[in-house]
Amino acid sequence: MSNEPVLEEFPIEMMEDIDHVAKEWIQQQSDKEVKRIHKVGSRVSPLKISNCGIITNFDNKRARAINRVELDTDCDLSKVQQIMVSPPIPYPHKAHFNYVNLILVTSEPIPFLAPYLYQTNLKVTQPEKEEQGRKYASKEITLKNDLRDYLLINKNGMRARFTIHEYHDV
Repeated sequence: MSNEPVLEEFPIEMMEDIDHVAKEWIQQQSDKEVKRIHKVGSRVSPLKISNCGIITNFDNKRARAINRVELDTDCDLSKVQQIMVSPPIPYPHKAHFNYVNLILVTSEPIPFLAPYLYQTNLKVTQPEKEEQGRKYASKEITLKNDLRDYLLINKNGMRARFTIHEYHDV
């Protein structure tokens, strides 16, 4: 038996299923952030998102959201050393969705900017479990997403898993 966490994927609206309005809005938000960063004298290299969703990890006492972000890039995303997350912006065209910009810092001088649209009230079924001799029935829960866990995937299918341990306001 492996010690790796079992990740059960509960699909939400995937990027290919989201309408053209969403894709355009996401691109506008990304472009706006690139311009803002350039205006303050810094640079980022924007990436396009191919697909996204939330994977539920039930291995801990409380279910955790893992933010799966598939990016249209050949870059080796395992080289990401730090992920910075912008404050969330409510998506105006669909309730219970937020948007953030992810800054992916590598050893390269210019970090990447990746857009991410995610559902804020994802309901999942927590499986039946047994702890210390007690059985707990499966139940529906609303998954809390603290935007700390990420699974980044490039267009070649290479995966990289990250956890943000603490946030700092800048």
